[in-house]
Amino acid sequence: MTHEQEIEVTRMPAHHEVGAAPDAAVAAPVRNTGAPSKPRFLGVDVTRGIALVAMLAANIYDPLGPDGGPSLAGMTVIGRSATLFVMVAGISLAFITGGRHPVQGRARRAARANIAARAVLIGAIGLALGYVATISVILAYYGAFFLLAIPLVGLRPRTLAGIAGGLVVVSPLILLASYALGWSPAFDPLTLTSPLTDPVGFAQQLLVTGDFPAVTNMAYICAGLAIGRLNLSSTTVARRLLVGGLATAVVTWFVSWLVLYPLGGLQHLLAAGAGATPDQVVWDSETVPSWWWLGLLVHHSGTPLDMLHTLGCAIAVLGAVLLVTKLPAARRLLWPIGVAGAMTLTIYSAHTPLADSDLMGDNLLARYLVIMAVALPFAVLWHKYLGQGPLERFVAAGANRARAAVLAAPDRSGVDRRGGHLAPVPAVPRTESRPSDRRIGSDPADRPASDPPGSTAR
Repeated sequence: MTHEQEIEVTRMPAHHEVGAAPDAAVAAPVRNTGAPSKPRFLGVDVTRGIALVAMLAANIYDPLGPDGGPSLAGMTVIGRSATLFVMVAGISLAFITGGRHPVQGRARRAARANIAARAVLIGAIGLALGYVATISVILAYYGAFFLLAIPLVGLRPRTLAGIAGGLVVVSPLILLASYALGWSPAFDPLTLTSPLTDPVGFAQQLLVTGDFPAVTNMAYICAGLAIGRLNLSSTTVARRLLVGGLATAVVTWFVSWLVLYPLGGLQHLLAAGAGATPDQVVWDSETVPSWWWLGLLVHHSGTPLDMLHTLGCAIAVLGAVLLVTKLPAARRLLWPIGVAGAMTLTIYSAHTPLADSDLMGDNLLARYLVIMAVALPFAVLWHKYLGQGPLERFVAAGANRARAAVLAAPDRSGVDRRGGHLAPVPAVPRTESRPSDRRIGSDPADRPASDPPGSTAR
């Protein structure tokens, strides 16, 4: 039983599952029980863990080194790590809503309530961290992403991919238009009082002008939602993700090089004030009102090439990890990264006050290694003795209560939103009510990470 099979819905067999193949008619019952024999998908956890490790490095290092040239982090993880982080969040949203077999009817409404609660709680954590963080915290933006994703969870993978592609085309134009309107990039810390003191500026920063604006990052959420509807246990799917992601990353890099150098885009951008030096333009420039800007791959710039390139890299990493974690030896080796990947909210939150602090002085490598030397053993030991991470448990508890409230509410209409009649749901014995509730529309991320390969619990 794969972990995508997460709920059991009983409904009259009159319609097709949303997001399933056209010939996947709904049966009664549709079995999707979420049996915990494989509590988590290690490949996805490891991918999330890699995103976390890379994100910590991106938050500690600058894109340019002391000599003015690109740093190693600037050439590898800055920008790409955030895209991977957000894309995997989209995959988690797909799992919450049924994975390959999207939930329907009341179960879907319950899953949407789950996502809404997660959005509020994660966003609140991010806003609280704004008081102590030394970096721009992505969690407040995550809350916005999750809320915006709620209407999208019932869409088919192809539709989601189409929306992602549309955002790749449209969002750079929105960014250019916002610049023309005088909406300069906003990097002020977002806190719990921001929605109250400046609601318009708060929304503007989350949606368009901030470090991780929804207008661009929702493309990664949609891509993750679409990928999460695939059979990620399939070797063929993993290979296609790897090859397709690599091809996208390489082609976009070549196109950017062509625009900047043979076609002269770099000189136009220097003249437009995108940067003081060629390296600054290429690796750390700001948005400028020039069509040549669209040819850049600058981190977090939101250009079409940047979005496609980082998304291609993210998809390739996922595909590679899914393939590698099929090997028993690799599963054992990467299991600690997977455990950290199941505890990203806690570890990420804990590092935010330290990333740009005086810890280890100017020795950025030492600062990074100290944080990692604490984070990984902490994750493994906490998982071994206490299971789910502390912040993950807090968010899961609130999200599960929201889901349970929807499931417990009486359905007075007896008709789902598409007009199909819902079959009666049998009463659940008291002794089984809580475990059963957790299975309906639940997120695999709410359960502890799987034990190391070779143990009795997989």
